[in-house]
Amino acid sequence: MSEFAARVERVEPSATLAISNLAGELEADGVDVVDLSVGEPDFPTPENIVEAGKNAMDAGHTGYTSSNGIPELKAAIANKLDADGLDYGPDEIIVTPGGKQALYETFQTLIDDGDEVCLLDPAWVSYEAMVKLAGGSPPRSRTTPSSSW
Repeated sequence: MSEFAARVERVEPSATLAISNLAGELEADGVDVVDLSVGEPDFPTPENIVEAGKNAMDAGHTGYTSSNGIPELKAAIANKLDADGLDYGPDEIIVTPGGKQALYETFQTLIDDGDEVCLLDPAWVSYEAMVKLAGGSPPRSRTTPSSSW
């Protein structure tokens, strides 16, 4: 008996992490590597952002927020979208910790067991895993000049 849920077995090990690990090994051996695997910038967080984070913590913003985003942030996003000609209210906006989390939540919301989800290929490696975890099957559509894409 496996100690993990069956859905975990649908997913192969992360190619992104394998490449990141290899890049780390090469760097440790003194090789100059441009690592584009995990999307981690090769520069420090800008000082104004660091200061804003410190100020927020000093002001007591250290607990949980609303699960779908800080209301003031959602209102600011709605205002920005409105300025761009898009009419969405704060109640139609969800703020996530990042794009990958937003996509995962979307896949979990829209895909049922057995659904077929067409993935463009090449695609970000996480898409296939997200589809499989949601119970879908991900046939691929090659996007190459030879396939008329």
